Amino acid sequence: MLKVLKKIFPIKEYDFKSFCFPLLLIVYILGFVGVYLIYVLDYYEKQAIKQNLYSKQILAFAIGIGLILVVALIDYHIIAKLSPLIYLAGIGLLLICRFVDKPPIYGWAHYSAKRWIKIGGDPSLGEKNPGFEFQPSEIVKIAVVITLAWFFFKVHKYIKKLWVLAVSVAIVAVPLVFIFKQPDLSTTILLFVVFAVMVLISGVSYKYIVPILAVLVPTAIFLLWYIQQDFQTVFTEYQVNRVKSLFYPEDYPELAYQQQNAVAAIKQGGLTGKVLQGVEANLASRSVPVRESDFIFASICEVFGFIGAVIILLGYAIMILMIIRIARKSKDYLGRMIAVGFGSMLLVQVSINVGVVTYILPNTGIALPFMSSGLSSLLVNLLMIGILLNVSLQPRGKAKVREESELGYVDK
Repeated sequence: MLKVLKKIFPIKEYDFKSFCFPLLLIVYILGFVGVYLIYVLDYYEKQAIKQNLYSKQILAFAIGIGLILVVALIDYHIIAKLSPLIYLAGIGLLLICRFVDKPPIYGWAHYSAKRWIKIGGDPSLGEKNPGFEFQPSEIVKIAVVITLAWFFFKVHKYIKKLWVLAVSVAIVAVPLVFIFKQPDLSTTILLFVVFAVMVLISGVSYKYIVPILAVLVPTAIFLLWYIQQDFQTVFTEYQVNRVKSLFYPEDYPELAYQQQNAVAAIKQGGLTGKVLQGVEANLASRSVPVRESDFIFASICEVFGFIGAVIILLGYAIMILMIIRIARKSKDYLGRMIAVGFGSMLLVQVSINVGVVTYILPNTGIALPFMSSGLSSLLVNLLMIGILLNVSLQPRGKAKVREESELGYVDK
């Protein structure tokens, strides 16, 4: 038992001077600001307290603190070795979400999107169903990144072969099909972009990548035109109308309402915001639907103003730069690919969320990492940070020269 623990937690091999404490600090600052905003937004209606959003967020963050500290001490090579099981578990959860409709574990829908798994409760109660719920796609996001990193690591000597690219496409395509069918277009786009970044960094031959890009770029332009046509059959009517509402808001006032109110709230914040007015401030963002999760950036802009919003975005930028640094200093190719995957995922989530709230992108429903209300999203993001911190504990300079082993360790 002691040998197993030492293998999982090889404390003596870690360089604690390389521990990326600033990354942890930024995560906690963002999290505490998010908790404060969730409370402020529902100060009058007490909606957050009625739905336990405020207390759930505090509890999730408290659990997350412990989760990060534990995961940061687990050798990421061990986690990578388990990636096939994690991947299959994620696919299993997606299957439950789509095909199982009866307790105790079953798929659950909100706003016609069946993206959640419910445990317990009573489906006949509708939206008042008290069961515990979570989004399996959040777990799948981390499973796909780790599995892809492990796969590229294991077959690195064959990385220029076409079959490597083909298998990596298959790895990401299986969960994407189920996620797209939920429907969850935002997570589908997110995982696709993360996959593309990991492929570009992996070392896959550009003689395969360039022709694919030559096909994908015009295809994307065609799809943008195609989804606006009445005869299209790929996307649901609701998804199409969300895209159209970005270009023709006057024709889709109900769908444009959320983003238009968010932009109005951002304008109300001005330069310095309303933070000095306290929790009793008259906030326009209180009228924005889903203000505590997907649209919390509107509240950031209104409460803290332009200056505060820029500081928050700088915090995210510094976080991404730290993750890039972790990737560059990582012990091996595996650590680098894990850091690239998680870093690109956080960057894309922030970019899409801010783009949606500022009315630059169609409303897609992506949370702002560490700040938005949501147990599944918060815990998964904190888990990613824990793994990244373990990569930082094993910098290249401290790596021991090792022969290729069971996991395929290669010092690069």
